[in-house]
Parts: sequence; C-alpha cells; structure tokens
Amino acid sequence: MPTTVEEALRFDPHPGIGMQRFLTEDLQLADQTTLPAGATSCVPWAPPTATRPPIRVRSHGPDPDPNAHLSFGVGPHSCIGQPLARTELQVALRVLLRRLPGLRLAVEPDQLKTLEGLAVGGFSELPVRW
Repeated sequence: MPTTVEEALRFDPHPGIGMQRFLTEDLQLADQTTLPAGATSCVPWAPPTATRPPIRVRSHGPDPDPNAHLSFGVGPHSCIGQPLARTELQVALRVLLRRLPGLRLAVEPDQLKTLEGLAVGGFSELPVRW
C-alpha cells in the first residue's frame, strides 16, 4: 500500500492553492504574457509535469526514484503533515479494499471528469461498482 499511495501522489500531486508571491518587478512568462510588478501570483507546489514521466525527481542517489514526487513540497518548504496524510491514505485504501474487494470503476478512466479550481482537486464524480 505505501507504494500505491506514493504512485497516486506522484501521478496526481494536486497542489491546492500553492505559494502566493508578490511580484516586485515585471515577470515575463514563457508564452510572452507579462505579469506586472505589484501583482500577486499563485505558484503551485508541484505541477503534474514535475512528477510525471519522462521527468523524474532525483533522490539523494544517482538514479531517479520511480516514486519520487513533490506533492508535499521539498526541503524547508515541505509539509509537516505529510506522514499523517500518507498514513490516512494507506489506512483508508486498505479498509476500502478489504470491505469491497471487487471495487472497480464503472466507466473508462478517460471518461472521468476532474474538478478544476484553486483549492480542490479530484473528480466531479467517481462511478464505481463492486
């Protein structure tokens, strides 16, 4: 279960609101959009592109960690609640799968509709059968 939870976090590291930053000077984005000095920006902690193949986060060793992700931030900016969050996910999934061992999606994965917003993630609905 720990590897499953880490893979889910790596695949969909919904960052929530992210870090708010006040721009002290104009900032030009890659698409040539300019954010003016004085604007407030909201930078995601871990955009999905940072943790999905082909990009991998390197662990302390020379090889990429296949489950490495930035879902909880990194270094001094890491979430102090991450051990609790991991434990909650592991326990919830174990109980769910033990009680409903035949649990399956009722639709194809590409039919799932994600929620969009600053502070929420996940799916608007998750049809299942067991």
